Amino acid sequence: MRLEFFSALKENSVSQTVFEAADAFRNAVIKATVGELSFPTSLDAGRRVLKAVENPDLGMAALAKIVVAEPLLSAKVIRLANSVALNPANQIIRDVRQAVLRVGMDPIKSLAMVLIMDQLRQSQRHSGCRDLSNRLWERSVHVAALSYVLARKLTRLNADEVMFAGIVHDLGRFYLLARAADYPALLDDPVVLAETINDLAERVTEMVLEALKLPASVVDAVLASRQFSGVMPPASQGDILFIAGVVSPRRDPFEELDARVIPLANSAVTLGLDQSTVAEVIAASGDEIYSIVIALES
Repeated sequence: MRLEFFSALKENSVSQTVFEAADAFRNAVIKATVGELSFPTSLDAGRRVLKAVENPDLGMAALAKIVVAEPLLSAKVIRLANSVALNPANQIIRDVRQAVLRVGMDPIKSLAMVLIMDQLRQSQRHSGCRDLSNRLWERSVHVAALSYVLARKLTRLNADEVMFAGIVHDLGRFYLLARAADYPALLDDPVVLAETINDLAERVTEMVLEALKLPASVVDAVLASRQFSGVMPPASQGDILFIAGVVSPRRDPFEELDARVIPLANSAVTLGLDQSTVAEVIAASGDEIYSIVIALES
């Protein structure tokens, strides 16, 4: 009996510590302003490229020099240039400058953001956070690739910008995962961690996107991506992101842990999403989608 008592007492003490850590984390995030957000220094290279490509006066020659200076970005640009999506004639490019010309400004901006998010992911030291971060990363890449193809095949929306929005749509949760490391007790309970991050995700996503000075159209699309207008073909970038999230083969790891969340797939059925049309597009574009995933992920 005494052993059971002390076991229960210890369990209650641990639970209290976890919830205290969750409250401290939540309060710190709520009180933060955009100017107080801090990013790991490992993200500096990606942020420099992102800032450079936002310059409207930047020419392709200058862009090529920026890309050449960043080996990881160079490799991704060449891989994307040779993907089925951008190279249906299979004319292989090995020179970075030619790859930049084929890929263009907006997709390179997406690849710079991929670097930032990949570095955030790799900054994880806690095994539980690392697993969540890896799964969230895989999902973000698939949502981005699906968004690009769906935008091209079903709408007249800017597919490059929609892909960019797909890449950053979960940036807030990536950032929160990175910051949760400062609250080690919280990391011991994946369910409480997921619930806490989900509670903060919308606010922090908006703050992080604002801190990175991303276009208002991208921010609006990301914030609208948890809802679907019910219009087919999709009428907005937010609708595209929602649909891509529903059909992605990579499930949302936070959705699986947080029992309060209604799965997107259930919402889609309720809202009348024409999944057969979407499925036909995806089936006809499998190679294209796969080639984009590989270019972004590798």
